[in-house]
Amino acid sequence: MRTLTKYIMRQLGITLFFSLGVFTFVLLLGQFLQRASTLVVGGKAVAYFLALILPSVLVFSLPMAILAATLLVVGRMSADNEITAMRASGMSLAEVIAPIIVTAALVGAFCFYLSAELAPRGMFRFRTLPLQLVAEDPLALLEERTYIKDFPGHVVYLGRKYVTRQGENVIEDVLLYSLDGAGNVVSSLRAQRGTVVADVAAGKLRIDLHNVRGDLRDPSDPTNIRKIRTGTTAQRYPMELDLRQVTRSATEKRRLSDMTVSELRDLIRSLEAQGIHPAAALMEVHWRAAGAVACVAFALIGIPLGLKTHRRETSIGIAISLGLALAWYLVVVVANALKHKAYIYPEVILWSPNLFFEVLGLWLLWRVSRV
Repeated sequence: MRTLTKYIMRQLGITLFFSLGVFTFVLLLGQFLQRASTLVVGGKAVAYFLALILPSVLVFSLPMAILAATLLVVGRMSADNEITAMRASGMSLAEVIAPIIVTAALVGAFCFYLSAELAPRGMFRFRTLPLQLVAEDPLALLEERTYIKDFPGHVVYLGRKYVTRQGENVIEDVLLYSLDGAGNVVSSLRAQRGTVVADVAAGKLRIDLHNVRGDLRDPSDPTNIRKIRTGTTAQRYPMELDLRQVTRSATEKRRLSDMTVSELRDLIRSLEAQGIHPAAALMEVHWRAAGAVACVAFALIGIPLGLKTHRRETSIGIAISLGLALAWYLVVVVANALKHKAYIYPEVILWSPNLFFEVLGLWLLWRVSRV
């Protein structure tokens, strides 16, 4: 029996390794393409990206990988009549599937550790990564085709950014809005081109704009359109943006997804002490636990499906796992969209696919065991 158990574990482990590699690569590539504009060109930034973003990607790829591995291994063993031979030798179906369930539980525990500790820390570090690398690339803080509101008293928009062969940091199609303390626009400038230099020691981002035109408003009455001076032009317009304020605000503004489970528990207690229902924080904790339990739920539904399909093709197992995982994640998205509406009990919606897969998987296994 021990030999057969080791055989099943080995087959599952090998398939899980390759399945995890495929899913992780696809998800990591998608994240890389989505966030490429925030990365510094060079190996150091890519290495930072992989190290920081990998735990959060594994949280999603591990459940899919355990489902695909279960379908592929059980389907192949069923097609080769290995499970029939095991049961004929005296092994019960429970003994056959026990190594798979144990493996899924271990993977789920590791998945919970990732989502509870490593993933939130990594995502928070990644969000502040451009600040850490700004000395190497001043353009890291300036995202293309986005209204950047991180700099106090200013809103910046640029259509394009690049580095010349001479190492000059260039921005093009620049819009610059200066604001007063009340958030009113006191000047709006447009520049065809500009250059950027970071002075990290002084905590300044120095921008030198060229071919500038725009409108200036009366600082004492910025909302009075009659006092707007239109058509203001300048060949050169130097300005400075405060880096220290951006660094401080990015470090202090931690999202719920950036918090570990222990930090979320402290936040929940603090909100409850203030008489505030911590709906969003509770949902974040539930989501991390549900993602870990999904590994066992996917294994339970994958075993009977693998027994039923009798297919060896990798494409069949991958397609089924993708379909089930997609259905699971769609429900998760719906539950997260309702996280601020505590009266709907979004946590029940979040846990429903796990419960459904587990009940359905156990029922299908019971039917198979009677054959």
